[in-house]
Amino acid sequence: QLQWKSADEKMTFKIGLLGQMQGEAIDVANSDDTAQNLFFRRARILMSFTLGEKISVFFDTDSPNLGKGSNTGGKDANDIFVQDFVVSYKFSDAVILDGGMILPVTSYNHGQSAASLLPIDYGAYTFVENGPLQTRVGRDYGLNLRGYVAGKHLEYRAGVFQGVRGTNASNSFRYTGRLMYSFFTPQQGLFYRGTSFGKTKTLSIGASYDAQEEFSSYTGDFFFDLPVGKNGFTMQADLSHYDGDTFLTAIPQLDQMLVEAGFYFSGIKLMPFVQYAERDFDAAGRVDEERLSIGLGYIVNGHNNNVKVSYTKIEPAVGDSLDQFLVQWQIFQF
Repeated sequence: QLQWKSADEKMTFKIGLLGQMQGEAIDVANSDDTAQNLFFRRARILMSFTLGEKISVFFDTDSPNLGKGSNTGGKDANDIFVQDFVVSYKFSDAVILDGGMILPVTSYNHGQSAASLLPIDYGAYTFVENGPLQTRVGRDYGLNLRGYVAGKHLEYRAGVFQGVRGTNASNSFRYTGRLMYSFFTPQQGLFYRGTSFGKTKTLSIGASYDAQEEFSSYTGDFFFDLPVGKNGFTMQADLSHYDGDTFLTAIPQLDQMLVEAGFYFSGIKLMPFVQYAERDFDAAGRVDEERLSIGLGYIVNGHNNNVKVSYTKIEPAVGDSLDQFLVQWQIFQF
């Protein structure tokens, strides 16, 4: 990244980028077609400011799926938009107030940085609330209080957000909460990390809550990152329950699960990985689904430069199974 400091070193400005160039071939449901695309999965500019010891600002833009073809024959030409704009005031490690356009952490995977993911992307159902709650890539507007206590091993988060405003903007606000305990190496920051490629030993166990009006979700999760000699093993599991009730009928009662793991071989810079995701609806008439992905990453330079390929089998409870092939080249500096 590029970084500048004021003469007294009390103010800093840093700028970086994330580019994920992706190729995809996926079967189209209820047809004999295979959709093929070359596009930008993510194209981000990232910036951060520190104003003394108390105030910091994180800002980034994105244009996700830029150039991806649609089923109508066009190509996605989304304008660049603000994805995160978070101003943080640090009273102490135990009390940090964030305000702005924030990613609520409703599960470990939901709170991860897209630049440090183990597989090619998030779990297929991690952001199931995104459309119904009218968020942007999971981000919402509001305030979030977080802190790190017990030697910085215990993290708490409590947030109040816009959620769905409704007629005359009269709905009650959206409230989120989270507790996470990290054994060994603590985690601090707006976003959670992914694999460290064998550099960090971490075991994090967490639970999250998200609610607005009659909608609610609960999640339990853990993340494990372990050096094995010069190599590294990483595993994550998230289990969530959603219930939109009468407020968000687009989210009927469902359970979803995500499990992923990978092993990094430092000598040859290769990382095989596997990811399993499933959604299970309570009501009849809704189509349950599961996805199993296997892949391989060539880790040229950690998260800064890597190439990953994967194959996914998509198995809906009703209808034919679908195949998906992905290849992604990531360039990241920040």
